[in-house]
Amino acid sequence: MSETIQIKKDTFYKGSIVVLAVLLIISIFTGGFGFGGTGAAVQNNNAAAGAGTTAAAGNTATGDVTAITGNSNLFPSLGPSNAKATVIELADFQCPYCALASGLPSWVSQYQSQYGSLIGSAGNAEQAAQNGQIRFIFVPLSFLGQESVNAAQAAFCAENQGKFWQMHDAIYQASTGPTEDDGKYSVPNLEKIAAGVSGLDTAKFNSCLESNATLSEVQQVMTTVQNAGFQISTPQFWVNGQQVQPSWSSIQAAINAA
Repeated sequence: MSETIQIKKDTFYKGSIVVLAVLLIISIFTGGFGFGGTGAAVQNNNAAAGAGTTAAAGNTATGDVTAITGNSNLFPSLGPSNAKATVIELADFQCPYCALASGLPSWVSQYQSQYGSLIGSAGNAEQAAQNGQIRFIFVPLSFLGQESVNAAQAAFCAENQGKFWQMHDAIYQASTGPTEDDGKYSVPNLEKIAAGVSGLDTAKFNSCLESNATLSEVQQVMTTVQNAGFQISTPQFWVNGQQVQPSWSSIQAAINAA
């Protein structure tokens, strides 16, 4: 049975977030809190408790995936809409495990021995979608702090120009390490990241980000996911409506069984 890190939502209130962030990062990369290496860092949402528990915790997961698959404006996808398998990833751009799953930051290779089954799992799904083999949907959650909100807003600002996935990759590639709210996804830094995305109108992008033009979309993602009964956990993978372990072997097995 895999283990998860359980973090109560009220621990993110003002006055405790700094201590929590330090403990979380230590636990992630030292094996603390009894973490078993599944790559499933979980934040409980009290309102959703009982409505959506994770398979990684050894329980039957619930969640109305049609709330995600049926809303292409809010949840961008890659690959054919009629693919035999649809893979959904719930992620937070700041989540260290999500960065590992993307396989994109330069530092992930340092954790190959500890998190090898997780590393590149989302990246492989993205590539399979680009090859037309599956449909891949990315759900940009934003519960780890202001920079999570910033990064999700940036992704949607890029989506306004048809560059969601390019910005998605650029955000992960710019990750400097398994840390949160340390400035790497500040608005100025996200504008620098966007400047490297080919074909993106940076003036329009910067205006979008600085005016919080896509904040409503970021908030709608969180509300939609919670109302659909999903637990707010990252990285979280679903294949054809069933939650699977966050490893490429598990995702691929579910795809092949479709």
